This record gives sequence, C-alpha cells and structure tokens, in this order.
Amino acid sequence: MYGLTYDDIVEKIVTEKKVSKEEVEEKIESKIKQLSDLISKEGAAQIVANQYGVRVMENVSDKNFKINELPKGVGSVNALGKVVQIFGVVTFNRNGKEGKVVNMIIGDETGTIRLVAWDEGIISKIEDGSIEEGSILKVRNAYSKINNGRNELHLGGKSLVEINPDGEKIGEVQNTVAPERSSAEKKDISELKEGMFVELHGTIVQLFEPRHYMACPECNKKVSPEGEGFKCNGHGTVDAKKSPIVNMFFDDGTSNIRIVCFSNQAEQLFGKSSTDIADSNTEDFEDLKKLVLGKQLIITGRVNKNAMMDRLEFMVSSIKEMDPVEMIKKH
Repeated sequence: MYGLTYDDIVEKIVTEKKVSKEEVEEKIESKIKQLSDLISKEGAAQIVANQYGVRVMENVSDKNFKINELPKGVGSVNALGKVVQIFGVVTFNRNGKEGKVVNMIIGDETGTIRLVAWDEGIISKIEDGSIEEGSILKVRNAYSKINNGRNELHLGGKSLVEINPDGEKIGEVQNTVAPERSSAEKKDISELKEGMFVELHGTIVQLFEPRHYMACPECNKKVSPEGEGFKCNGHGTVDAKKSPIVNMFFDDGTSNIRIVCFSNQAEQLFGKSSTDIADSNTEDFEDLKKLVLGKQLIITGRVNKNAMMDRLEFMVSSIKEMDPVEMIKKH
C-alpha cells in the first residue's frame, strides 16, 4: 500500500542519510517492540523514515474517472454519466435570497452517484427539459465530497456540463446504491473490500501535511469566493471557516491503508481547532507528527477505492484512542 517495500524504505534511508543498514533495522525493531507488535515491519519502517526526515510517498495527478473510481474530497474532478433519476428542483430562501438546488442520480457501467447541482445555468437546463432521465452528461470541474458516509458530486458556478456529447455512449448502468449500515463490524485491514463500513484497530504510521478548503460554518460544505466574502450554495453569504483534510497511513499488523479525516475527526485526533490545524506551517506540522505518529486508535468509517493510486482508502467517520488495558486483553 505504501508504494515501497520494507527493503525499499530501508535502502532509501541508508542512501539519503548515509547511515548503516544495521542502525536503521535496529530502530525499526525497537519501534515494533515499542508498539507491542501491533504494527507491520513496513509500518514501523515508515515511522522510522519520518524520524529521519526521509520522504517515501509521491503525489499523483488528476484524470478522468469512471463513477466507481471517483476520488473523495477533491476540488476538481471529471466524469461521464447517464441520468438515472431526477428528484426535482427545490427552491429555498437563505438570508433573504432565493436559490435553487436539484439532486440527480447519474451512473455508468461501474456504478451510480448522487449529483447535486447548485448552478442556475445547469438547473435551467433541467427545468426546460434539456437535461432529462436518460441524458448523458459530460461533467467537468465538479467537486466531490462525503455526505453521510457516501461520495457525492457537486456542480457549482465553475462546473461545466455537456449534454449528450458526440461519440459518448454508456451501456447498462450498474446500480450501486446500498443502504447505510447502523453499526460497524471489527475487521483487519487485510480483509477490507470497497464499500465496507467497518471498525479498525491500529497505529498511525505516516502523516501528510494537512490541506484545507474554505467551508460554510453551518453545513461545512465548500464555499466560493464572492466579492470580498464567500458564498455557500445552500446558505448564501457566510463568514467562511478553514476546514482541514488530513491524510494518514494506518497499520494494524496485517496490512496498512491510507485514512482520511475531515474537520471534526481531525480536531479530535490533534486536540486542536480546525483553524489551527489548517493554518499549521512546516514547523507546526513537525509538532503534529510528534503528537500522532505511533498513536494507537479505534476508527470507524467506509472503505473507498482511490483510482489514482489503485488502492483502497478509509474515510473516517469516528475516532477514539485505544485503551491500553483493552488492547492487552485483545492481543
């Protein structure tokens, strides 16, 4: 999952830091013992690499996505989908201003997803019948977000939609809408499959520098700049707040997985406000790493597929520290 094997990580540390392989492996073994064998060798090597200041992860670029590949929490994504259902245009009034929103389900041969349109131009196409059930939509510059544990696509003022584009066809749509689960079953990371809603027990072995987006203080959805302020499609002009997105690697000894925490979970993990986390600089980030690397947690959330990295990821919905007594009993 990390992209580098245990041997690769050790070699990278030795090469970049001019230290002996024996020294590195000794530190890794010490870390495994420190964490009561609740971590794999690769996970321990990842922590040691961080301590040496050696980077072992690489960034990836954007692409066009099939529905079941759409990444979560991304500010600009592209997709092609057939309209399966339109729920109708809803008119609302916020701060004395009238607005409209419409929800649709679109899909392709790989799955379905909710598409939420806030842009007046796009909504007018639904009202005049230009967009209807069966229409194929080529979506550009939409943003994805998690709502009630599920991925959604949102169309804002910067989004573009081409209706029934030439040469684009979609076969039978695969309906992947499933009911939410009320409880999470404990699983090992090695058992995970896309779509599972589960509980994991493990250790944070890698922390990436937090990113952030400007969010509505009422619904926590992304807002757009307007004049000297910000506008939420659902709540009008608002005093926007910075909302952090924190990515980490989580290891339970059977395997490891990238986990994603948003504002509430990030605040709980670091014991800091969303604004403080989002405003963290390089020096602050090093302090954050010291706070959480090696921390043992119980997390609940949903398993999603990251098509860019061709791997599973875990969207965290709840988080708590593992009780040492319970940890000993279970292991």
